[in-house]
Amino acid sequence: MKAPSGIFLVMTLALSTTLFAEDWANWRGPEQNGISRETGLLDSWSWEEKENVLWSSDTGGRATPIILNDRVYLNCRTNHDFNDPEEKIHCREQVVCWDAKTGDELWRDEFNVFQTDIPSPRVGWAAMCGDKETGFVYCHSVSGMFRCYDPEGNVVWEHSFFEKYGKISGYGGRTQTPIVDEDRVIVSFLGVSWGDAKGPAPKHYYYAFDKKTGDLQWVSAPGTSKPKSTNYSVPVVTVIDGQRMLIGGNSDGGIYAMNARTGAPIWGFKLSLNALNSSPVTDGNLVYICHGEDNVDNTEFGRVQCIDATAGTGDITESGSVWRVDGVKAGYTGLLVKDGILYVVTDTGNMLAFDSKKGDKLWEHDLGTVGKGSPVWADGKIYVTEVNGNIHILKADREGCETLSTVKLKAVAEGAGLDEIYASPAISNGRVVFVTRDRTICIGKPNATAQGGKPMPLAEETAATDEIASLQLRPYETVMQPGQSVDFEVHAFDKNGRFIKQVTDAKLTLADSLSGLKVEGMTVTAPESSSASIAGNITATTGEMTVNARTRMFSTKSEWSWDFEGLKGVAVPPTWMRAHVKIKPVEVDGNTVMKAAGISSKTIGRPSHTVFLGTEDMNNYTIQADVFMTEKRRQMPNIGVTANRYTFMILGNVGKLSMRTWQPHLRLGAEQKYRSDPDVWYTIKFQVKVTDGKANLYGKVWKRDEAEPEEWTMTAEDPHPNESGSPGLFYYATTDCMFDNVKVTFDD
Repeated sequence: MKAPSGIFLVMTLALSTTLFAEDWANWRGPEQNGISRETGLLDSWSWEEKENVLWSSDTGGRATPIILNDRVYLNCRTNHDFNDPEEKIHCREQVVCWDAKTGDELWRDEFNVFQTDIPSPRVGWAAMCGDKETGFVYCHSVSGMFRCYDPEGNVVWEHSFFEKYGKISGYGGRTQTPIVDEDRVIVSFLGVSWGDAKGPAPKHYYYAFDKKTGDLQWVSAPGTSKPKSTNYSVPVVTVIDGQRMLIGGNSDGGIYAMNARTGAPIWGFKLSLNALNSSPVTDGNLVYICHGEDNVDNTEFGRVQCIDATAGTGDITESGSVWRVDGVKAGYTGLLVKDGILYVVTDTGNMLAFDSKKGDKLWEHDLGTVGKGSPVWADGKIYVTEVNGNIHILKADREGCETLSTVKLKAVAEGAGLDEIYASPAISNGRVVFVTRDRTICIGKPNATAQGGKPMPLAEETAATDEIASLQLRPYETVMQPGQSVDFEVHAFDKNGRFIKQVTDAKLTLADSLSGLKVEGMTVTAPESSSASIAGNITATTGEMTVNARTRMFSTKSEWSWDFEGLKGVAVPPTWMRAHVKIKPVEVDGNTVMKAAGISSKTIGRPSHTVFLGTEDMNNYTIQADVFMTEKRRQMPNIGVTANRYTFMILGNVGKLSMRTWQPHLRLGAEQKYRSDPDVWYTIKFQVKVTDGKANLYGKVWKRDEAEPEEWTMTAEDPHPNESGSPGLFYYATTDCMFDNVKVTFDD
C-alpha cells in the first residue's frame, strides 16, 4: 500500500465533512451507548422488494460497521470458501471501505490470518473505530495486528500484539473492539510478555496508544483475579463525579473503572464466575452490565446489574449495588438505557425492559431465538437484530413494545436457510447500515440526509489543579534499534487524571540490565552494535516521584544463539516473549535445556504455545533448534520453530512434518511423512524466502547425532506471503518436550 499522504490532508477531510452529519465512528455510536439523536428515520423497509434499500454489498461479516465522513468501514473475512481445498489458500481477513451514499467500494485491504486458533467463520470479530479529528480508522485483527488506516486505505502505523506485547489468542474468536478517546486509541486483550509483565498467569490488559503515532502511552491491568477466559466487552468512556472514567467488563468476571487518561484503577465490582462479554452502558452515576454465566454469590445463571459508580474506590461489590435481577441470561449484547428504561436483549432472543432506577421489570418482547446484536435507539424507535436473519424496527415505551417492521433475511446460498446476524446497526446521516454474515445493507429514505443528530456531551469534569498526583513516562514501551535515539516525555496529572503539564526537569536513569544505552537529558540512545540482547526499565524521577517505562534492544550479531547454560529455576532469556514458566531450564545429561511440561487434564492451560524470540518486522533469517519429545499413554507432542509467522513442526503422533500458518483451516497446510521417535534429539531448521510475491518455505529435520542433510526435507509455497515475523519456538505439549541449542542466523 502507499505511504500516508499526510495528516494535514486527512484533518481537512475530516473537518470539512463532519459539519454535515454525525458519524457512527464507534461500535455503539457517538455517545458509546447505542443512541443516535437523528430524526426523520424510516419505520419500515423490504429486502425482497428493495423498498428503502439504498444499496447493498455481497460482502458481509459479523462485526458492526462504523461510519466516518460518509464512508462505511468493516473488518471481516474474505468471501473464499474455507471448505474448498483449492480455495482455502486464499482465505484471509480484510478491511473494506464503501461510499456511504452510493455503496461504491472505495478500497479493500486483504491480509493474512496467522498463529491463531480462531476459525474462519469468526474472523473479523471486532468492530473498527474511527477518529473524527484525523479521519483515521483502526482495526484489531484476529491475528493480533492493530492497524491505523488513513481514509484512502494507507497503513499509517501498526503493532503486532502477539509478537510485541504477548497477546493470547483464544479459539472462539473473541477479539476486543478498540475505542478512541481524546488523543488515545484504547484496546484490551489477555497477555503475558516479559519483565514485570511476564506472568506466569496472563492478565487482562488495557493498552492506550497515541492515535496519531501509535506510541504507547499507558498500560493498565485492573483485574484482581486470574482471567477465566478471553472476552470481548467493549469499554465506554464517561464522566462520573467529575472524573473521566474508562469502564469495561473484564475477563475475571468483574467490571472495572479506570481513569481514562492514566489507566489508574478506580473501582471494581465482581458479578460472574466467568469472563464478561457484554458491554456496559452508563446513565449519570449509574453503570449497567449483564452476563449469562454463573453468579459469584448464588447458583442462578445470568444477571442484570445496576451499579452506583460513586459508591467508593477499590472493591465496591457490596457497597455499589443499586439493584440486580438474577436469572436473566444476557451474556452477549450491550445494554441500552433511554428515558428511564433499560433494554436488555437476552441470549434466548427476547428483549426485556426494566425501570432503570428501580429494576422493576416492565415487559418482555419476542425477537426470535438467539440474541447477540445490541439494540440501537434513534428517532423514537429501536433497531435491533436477531441471529436467525431477523431485523426489527420497534416502538417502545414503559407500557409495552410495538413492532413497526420485521425483515427476515435468507442465506445467499440456495437451501442454506437463514442469514446470520451478529452485528449491531450503525446510523449516520439518515442511513441505517446492517451487516449480516452474507451481505451489507444500507437502508433509508430516498435522498436520505441527517435531521438533527448532535450527540449529548459528557458531564463536566472537575477543574484541573496544579498538584501532581501521578506521572506517565512516554512512550511506555519501545524496542530500540541500533543507533536509534528516543525522546521521552514525562506527563503530570492531578488526582482526577487531568493533565497539568509536561515535566521538563525530570532525570532519566537506566536499569543495570540496559548496559550500553546512553542517557542525555530526556533522550535515550542505543549503541550502534550490541553483542547481547538486553531488556529493562527506564526510570524518570522528579522530586520524590518516579515512573517507569520499558525497553528492549536485540543483539546486532549475525547469529543469535542460546544453549541455556547458567539458567536456573524459571529464568529465561530476558528479551523472550511469553516464555516465563511456560518453558523452564532443566538439567539433562549434564546440559541445561528448556522444558515444556505436558498439559494434563488437571492442569490449567492449553497445550499449544509459541515463544517469540525477536521482533515482528524481522525477515531473511534461518532458525534452528534441537528438539526432544517424550511419549506417555501413546501420546507424543508436536514441536517445531516459527519464521515469518509460519510454523514448521514435527507431528509426533502421526509421523509427519507440517508447515502451517493458520492452524484451524490449514490455509497453508503442507505435510510430509517423517518417522520420529520419542526420547531422541532431532534438529529442526527452517527458513522463509519471499520473492516475486510468494513465500517459499524450506525445512529440514535430522537426528542430532547425524550429519545435516544437504537437501531440504520439505518445501512449500504460499501465494499470499507473510512478509515478516518474529522467530519463535512452538509446541503442542500433550506430553513433555524440550528445546536446546536454539540459533537464529541472519542473511548477509
